Amino acid sequence: MRRVIVIVIVLLAPIGVFGNEVTIQPGPGIGQDTYVSQTYPDENYGNLGWMSAGITVFAFLRFVQLDEYIGYEITSATLRVWVSTASDWTRYFYRVLGSWDEDTLTWNNQPSHSSTEYVYYHFPEVGFDEDFYIDVTWMVQKWVDEDWENFGWCIRDFVKLVPFTPSKFPLVAFYTSNMPAFEPSLILEGPDLPEVGVQPTSLGKIKSLFTP
Repeated sequence: MRRVIVIVIVLLAPIGVFGNEVTIQPGPGIGQDTYVSQTYPDENYGNLGWMSAGITVFAFLRFVQLDEYIGYEITSATLRVWVSTASDWTRYFYRVLGSWDEDTLTWNNQPSHSSTEYVYYHFPEVGFDEDFYIDVTWMVQKWVDEDWENFGWCIRDFVKLVPFTPSKFPLVAFYTSNMPAFEPSLILEGPDLPEVGVQPTSLGKIKSLFTP
């Protein structure tokens, strides 16, 4: 009897790391955050500490660890990005429709992105490091519900371009996971969200230990 009690306690211990809020990041090892440039269509910028988003440069951002939350209820998802410079302009975060990797991504091989599924945020003029919080709840829920496959966002100007004055070029520069102190992060809220890398402990697994 004593041995059975010890086993149950060990199995239930991970439940203590479940909570209502977790923060995930692209991370330097698995980070997927970079940009592509129409001017240099074959260049890859995956090793840089920043990524630009505008009319002829598109930033790509994907949180690989979000796949660990498939099947969970997300009541709130907030994207936090650090901006080094920005003009007074709106940026659109479009759903990416195909796979990509930051170490090989270029303008010429970039996947397509939706023109109708997006969130947007108006960035003020920024001349120094500043962080911003963007509500991306409905898109994240689509990914964890597996209505969409998680290929992340393409960040750029509006698909249907509007006229702009050359003196005020609409560019926003974000820091990437190569700058750990300023890397993007995704803040998730919901009931019983585990920390990254912790899998739920089911009563079925416990029961199986005592089934002949």
